[in-house]
Amino acid sequence: MPKILHAAAPLLLLTALPVDAAIAVQTGSVSNDGTSTVSRRQIHAYASALLELQKMRQAVAARAAKLKPQEASFLKKKAQAEMIQIVEKHGLDLASFNAISSQIEQHRRLQRQVKQLMMEELLST
Repeated sequence: MPKILHAAAPLLLLTALPVDAAIAVQTGSVSNDGTSTVSRRQIHAYASALLELQKMRQAVAARAAKLKPQEASFLKKKAQAEMIQIVEKHGLDLASFNAISSQIEQHRRLQRQVKQLMMEELLST
């Protein structure tokens, strides 16, 4: 089963990307080195998915801590499948989600943007 890049890692790193990369993120263009950038829609979808994934991960960890190892392992495998569904529900495939995670790890301004979107979503609920 495919694994989702640790969704909590980008949040922990959420701290700024160079100006040229920020412009590329806003326009959805391709950078000089040929790597594609992340669109605003993808950033919003990623932030929403990440927020939902973190809530789920916390709930699963709390439940798994109370179970026997085999039961906890089964619960985590079931949760993995649900995590993929969450990512897809937000309009991203697993490869896109992981690619965005990699971009976020490399660009602090993008990290801040995702963190801001997540906070706004939390406050609006």
